[in-house]
Amino acid sequence: MKQHKLISYLAGLASLSITASASAISIDFTTANLGVSGGDAYNSVSMSAGGIGVDVTAYTIENDGNGAISSSTLISGAGLGVYVSASDNLGVSSSASDGHDLDGGSSGSTSDLDEGLLFSFDQIVSLDFIDLDRFGSSDDFNLTVDGLLMLVDFDSTSTSPLAAANGSNTSEFNFFNVTGQEFLFWADGGSDDFRIDSMAVSAVPEPGSILLLGMGLIGLSFMRRAQTI
Repeated sequence: MKQHKLISYLAGLASLSITASASAISIDFTTANLGVSGGDAYNSVSMSAGGIGVDVTAYTIENDGNGAISSSTLISGAGLGVYVSASDNLGVSSSASDGHDLDGGSSGSTSDLDEGLLFSFDQIVSLDFIDLDRFGSSDDFNLTVDGLLMLVDFDSTSTSPLAAANGSNTSEFNFFNVTGQEFLFWADGGSDDFRIDSMAVSAVPEPGSILLLGMGLIGLSFMRRAQTI
């Protein structure tokens, strides 16, 4: 009986642990959370929330016109990279003459390239939600996860089992079963012009931890059976 109670107790802890790790954590890109001044660009910015850390960098991107990235270049230099606005959202500044939003480059141009923000987390997470700013009816975004293209030219009217607009909020999107460590949001259309305000992610339990817990529960179960024989 004691063994049975112990197994039930450990199973309950495992369930609570997995449930807790699945709780969404809000990643709000405010100047206070990032520890930087607004109205300037940085080679990278970082923050943490709920035990999850994220580093943000900016890239220029070349693609084949169908969303497949052929090359990407980290944006660096004084006053270039991740633009943090005074109104607490993120954009991209790729050159001295560039604006401060994520925007798609001019077709065939080698000086005006597509732009993206790479969110690199310190652990595997599930992407749950993103809130975009300045995202209008002419805008759409692409999403590449751990180097794999997931969404192309996605907007509030698009349909996919991976994402959908958040109700009537055409600049907010929910995601389903999109898991990884590196999430690249990027623009490739001449009319694309937006920023990223916040996102929500959930920690994903490490397979090894779940396996060890399961093996421990199985072992206790065998011990109980041996004592009752």
